[in-house]
Parts: sequence; C-alpha cells; structure tokens
Amino acid sequence: MKNTFLFVLSGEHGTLPLAELEAVLSVETDFDLLAKKENFAVYRTSRSGSGFLGTLEKRLAMTQSIYRFVGACYLEDIETFIEDLPKFAMPYRVRVHLYEKKEGTEAFEGKIGRMISEVIKKPGQRPSVNLGSPRTSIEFFISGNEVYCGFLVSKINKKPFANRRPKMRPFVKPVSIDPRTARLMVNLARAGRGRMLDPFCGTGGILIEAGITGLRPFGVDIDSKMVEGCKRNLEFFKIRGYVKEGDARNLGEIFGKNFFDCIVTDPPYGRLSSTKGIDVEKLYNEGMISMENVLKPGRFLTIAIPTNINIKTKMKLIEIHRERVNRSMERNIAVYQKLKGG
Repeated sequence: MKNTFLFVLSGEHGTLPLAELEAVLSVETDFDLLAKKENFAVYRTSRSGSGFLGTLEKRLAMTQSIYRFVGACYLEDIETFIEDLPKFAMPYRVRVHLYEKKEGTEAFEGKIGRMISEVIKKPGQRPSVNLGSPRTSIEFFISGNEVYCGFLVSKINKKPFANRRPKMRPFVKPVSIDPRTARLMVNLARAGRGRMLDPFCGTGGILIEAGITGLRPFGVDIDSKMVEGCKRNLEFFKIRGYVKEGDARNLGEIFGKNFFDCIVTDPPYGRLSSTKGIDVEKLYNEGMISMENVLKPGRFLTIAIPTNINIKTKMKLIEIHRERVNRSMERNIAVYQKLKGG
C-alpha cells in the first residue's frame, strides 16, 4: 500500500512510544492512523521517500523498526492474502511475530514460508531464500485473529544512544539523563529545526540530543560548574551550542520574549539534584512563567515533573505521561503549548 507504513514500537512504556512517533510524524508529514495494536501501529502518510524515512530512522528513540505496509487479513484468509502479495526482490526471508502465543512462531514461519514458496513456483520461478542478508524481509505480525504484513525498511540502530550514555561523557553527575529519554523529550516538543532551550541544562544530555537532531541548542544553569561541564560534553560530541550561567526564572532578561522554537527540560527534584535552597514547587511554577515568556506562540514545551508538584500555567496541556523513575518516585512527562497571542 503506497505511503503506508507499519511501525514496531519498543513497548517500554504504555503511551510514550506512540506519542513520540506521532510527534515526529506531525513535524515531517500529514498522517492518518489506520490501526493500533499493543506493539505496533499502521499509518498512511503524505510522504514516503528515502529522505523522509531517513529522518524518522535518525530521530526516533522508542520505535524499533519501520515497514512498508503490504496489507492485513484474518488468519483464516492468510492463504488467499499470500497469493496476492505484491512482487518483491529475491532473495527473501519470512519472519512471524506472534504476540499472544510466541511458542508457535517457528512453526508458523515454516507454514507461511512454504505458502510463499508455492506462490513463487506457480509461474515457473525458483524461490531464493537468504535468512541472513535478504533483499526483502517479509514479516507478519499476528495479534489475535488479525494478521498484518510488511516489507522491512529499516531497523532503528540503538547503539549510538548507548555510545552517548552518561558514563561515556567527560563530565557526568548521578542525575544525568539517559540519552533515549532525552531524545524522546526533544521529539515530543515537535520542532524540526530552530532554537531549542533547556533552562535547567545540567550536564547537557538534552542539549546533545537536540543538537544531533538538527536543532540549535541553548542551555542555562544556575550552577557554574554544571555550565562548564555541559560545555565540555557538547564539545566532546561535536555539538555547537550556547550555554550560559543564569536563573531559569529570569530567562526573558537573557534572551528576550518569544525567542525559542521549543523548550525541553528536566528540572531538579530537590533530592539528588540541588535547587539551591529554593522550594521545588515554587521553582517549577516561576520557571514555567519564565519559559512561557521566551517561547514562541504556538510552540511546545516538554517538561519532566514530579507527580507531587502542582503546575500552574496559562499554557495548554497537550499530553501527559506518567513513568516510574525508581522504586520511590514517579514523574510525569508533560507537553504544553503556548497559546497564539501569548
């Protein structure tokens, strides 16, 4: 199906992988959700070229793989469905993903593989299978009685994230943010280019991910040691950014009104990370006023908030996702939009 893709999600969180995917799609293309299952989703998009797919592959943190969607059927109709598969390049391989009864995967792959082989033989062709390096990987996703089929486009490489883990940076603190979480938060802010701010930048984990996606990162931190360490980390990963010592509650004095295309931040919680003696809830709410001031109208702010903090803001809450940080703490990752005219 032209311009239709199946995305396999990481399953690490109940709502964040899909939210990230739709946020990135909203920046890159018009789209319609055609089907949503627990581990994957199917979308029709207005774009489909290699540039578009390359951008998705580069940006997404919680999507595992992307497929060109072939179609769907019920289990009892799978033989007819396979007879109507579009032409594909050989050698090929078949993969089956069973989400309810995984113990039957190998047997099902063998059954479907034989069906496809027989279809290829009908016009006198000879099937060519290569399990290691196929030109076409035909993959079936079975959820209940429904079968979804796609040709693999790409598996998203997670190794670069591992190479940017906090311990790989020259300057690190115990509260340094994981790069995949940082990338997710950047993506939720829905900015393809332009100026991005983290007003509690700490060691620079969010700024690094923003810079890699093509945004121009700006950071502010009240701690001079954090500012110097953040600059070292940006230089280490060859990210060009602007980092300054300052108070997140006075951003307008530093940058002026309506300066940023998005804001992404993970402020201190007052436990392992210091708030310099400022009440945590007071810090968050005064910071929200300051961030709204420097954010362009219509643009987005992604912020991590402890669940015990009551946020007061004129900005519109777009989405909120709860996640567990550790055994004793949960937080919300929230996305706000500054209203036009603000």
